[in-house]
Formats: sequence, structure tokens, C-alpha cells
Amino acid sequence: MDKKLLIISHVADNDGITPIILAKLAFPKFDKLLLEISEVNQNVRDNLDKYDEIHVVDLNISEELAEEINKNENYKNKIKIFDHHISGINLNKYPFITVIDEKNGRKESGTSIYYNYLKQISDNKILHSKATESLTEYVRLIDTFDFKNEEEKENANNIGYLFDILGKDNYIDYFYNYLQTHETFEYQDQEKLLIKLQKDKVDNYIKRKEAEMFKAKLDNYNVGVIYAESNRSLLGNYLINKHEDLDFIILINVSRSISYRGKDKADLSIISQKYGGGGHKNAAGSPLPKDLLNNITKLIYNNIEIKEEEK
Repeated sequence: MDKKLLIISHVADNDGITPIILAKLAFPKFDKLLLEISEVNQNVRDNLDKYDEIHVVDLNISEELAEEINKNENYKNKIKIFDHHISGINLNKYPFITVIDEKNGRKESGTSIYYNYLKQISDNKILHSKATESLTEYVRLIDTFDFKNEEEKENANNIGYLFDILGKDNYIDYFYNYLQTHETFEYQDQEKLLIKLQKDKVDNYIKRKEAEMFKAKLDNYNVGVIYAESNRSLLGNYLINKHEDLDFIILINVSRSISYRGKDKADLSIISQKYGGGGHKNAAGSPLPKDLLNNITKLIYNNIEIKEEEK
């Protein structure tokens, strides 16, 4: 009987989706779950008895669940967690959890940590190719904004633009096939045109959203608040670099979650934890309040009666 493998990763962006591409190179068969942070604990619990091995990437579990797993030799041996959010650094005390925020002056991402693990256990030639190495590095850069020069910034942003264009499922298929046929990483004219069109679209989106931002005070910090459905990393980093009077930016997607972006004026890993989230000093996230959409609807229609089963 084939060994059953489940890979759980973050649904939000390149850094959560690219590990699925890398896993397709390393493993002949596996199941996957793409989740939000708030969904991880329950899904890990639900699947511990159903799979021989579980990999969690770019996400982490609660310390309570980690302690439960650590007391069960079977569970402890079947789960491996690869994360880069500094808010989970204390979980490194568990042997099945690897959290690396920064190593040797280089910020890590979920993708880069998982890639280093897969290279150790798989001899797949494509996994070890220059093209795969470049894809992993560009994803690391777009996720951490750890740019050293404009060329790195452009290469990383281009991966982000293609993710926006393709969507998560097409992104997985496209780059899995791309790595099969390219020894090095380079774009053709058609891809360059798509990137240019998406860049222009994103630039216009950022300008429009900047005009909608309002300023506020939160926990004695000066913050910018904006409702943003997409491109939150690019938008947040643009705004925090432009508005020097602000300590950090809050970006709210009412359909998904809340993001925070800063520039060394506040520790967002601590601030986000107050609201049920986590992350890094300058980039973090937290879940939406459970009944947010219901409450918004009630603000608009104060006489509405929401039926529980039809929410």
C-alpha cells in the first residue's frame, strides 16, 4: 500500500502555493489542503489518524496542539512543520517543528525552508535544477522583501504578477510544467507582455487604494487603515515607505484576513498576536472576527434577520 502523504500549506500567496509545486517534483502522489491560519489546528487534528505523514508549510499550529502531538510518539513521528514566522519561534523546542525567520543574514520563507528539506530527501534532477532554485529564490524574495538590488526586486515582483494573473491552481500547473522544460529561469515575450499588463494594473490599483486610506491611532501607534482585496504586500510596503508619519499599515480583506506592514517602528509580530495572529516584525497577519460579515450586514440593514443555516 502506498504511503499516504498530506501537505497543508497557506492559501494566500506564492509562498504558500509554491511548496505544492516542489512537492510534485519530490513525491509521486499526495493530497493537499490550502488553508488560512485559523483553519490549521482543526485540520491537523482531523487528519492525524488518516495519513502516514503530514507536512505543514508556511503555517504553524498552536502550542497546545504541539504539546498534544509531542506526547504521542506516533503523531510526533508523522508530522513535520516548516515555518518562517517569528511569532512561532518558541515552537522550535518541539522536534517536529522547524521555524527559521532569518539565517546567516538571509530572511527565509516557507518555500525556501521546505525546498532545503526536499533537496535532502529527494534526488529528483528537476528539483535540483537551476530553474527550480531560481523560482524558489524569487518566491522567497517576494514574500520577505529581502531585496539587495533592483534586479532582485523586479524578478521577485514578476513572480507575484504571474501569480495574480494565473490564480493558485493554474500557477501550480504552469510552473510545474515550466520546470519540466526549462533548465534555467527566463521569460518569453508572451510572459513579459502579461507581466507588463499586470504591473500597470497593479500600479493603478495602488494609486486608487492610497486615495482611500485613512489614518488612525491604535495602541498608541499612528496607523494607516485600508480595505484591500489583493496585492496587499505590494500595497502595504508601498504605503509604509511613502508615509513616514505612520508606524504601520493595516490592510483589511473582509473576505479573508487582516495584514500588517511596517518599517521598524513597531513589532508587528507582537501586535498581531493580540488579535489572534502572528508573523514578523515588519509583516504580520491576523484572522477576521468570526461574525464580521454578519455584523457589517446588520450595520447596513438594522432590521435584517440572518438565518444561521443560510449565512
